[in-house]
Amino acid sequence: MQTKVLVIAVCLFSFLRVPVHPQSACKVLIPKIGDFYTGPCKNGLADGPGEAFGVDQYTGDFRKGLPHGVGTYIWHTGDRYEGSWEKGLRSGYGIFTMNYLGRDSVLAGVWKKDRFIGKDIVPDYAILYRQGVGRVTCMKMGKTPTYIKLKFTRSGEASSGVITELLLTGSSGSESITDTMIGFEHIEFPFEGRVTFSAPNAFYSAILSCDIRFVINKPGAWTVTIYY
Repeated sequence: MQTKVLVIAVCLFSFLRVPVHPQSACKVLIPKIGDFYTGPCKNGLADGPGEAFGVDQYTGDFRKGLPHGVGTYIWHTGDRYEGSWEKGLRSGYGIFTMNYLGRDSVLAGVWKKDRFIGKDIVPDYAILYRQGVGRVTCMKMGKTPTYIKLKFTRSGEASSGVITELLLTGSSGSESITDTMIGFEHIEFPFEGRVTFSAPNAFYSAILSCDIRFVINKPGAWTVTIYY
């Protein structure tokens, strides 16, 4: 009997020594997505790429507890917004999809302080979503031929040789994965693309699952550089 009591006491002591990080230690300042958060934290607020859930859900960049950068917000009604955010408000280029009478209605264009400005103000390109990567840049290399070439960079060096499970999806043209060309060819603009792949982190201690979605509106030859 004494042995059983001792075992229970040791287990209880071990359990109490396990560090516990309550949700209140890292806050999201929008109540509808503030029930649960996973991701980096700074000064007690969500800061960096993460996910937040509540009545609604959001996946993307945070800054000072608010969506800021690139992210996807899904309302409990099923409506969703993919695009740029600033201080918790839709700001910049984004795509809002609303279900109305059983059909999807899409509103794509520029937003400012959570209000839709219009379709006429269209940027050359926009990063709609990114996960598992530090940043993504797009650079126009010329007017012709029309293609989008992908570059994978880590610590300032090309690193396409270490990625696996590479999958390309585009709204037009054809996908190319060869020794000389990784990207999209014979495309029409505006072009929406998605790139997913797996790669080891900088310390080779874990495998990153990376997902990038972008839109390029201006025709030409483009290079999209993915930093992870």
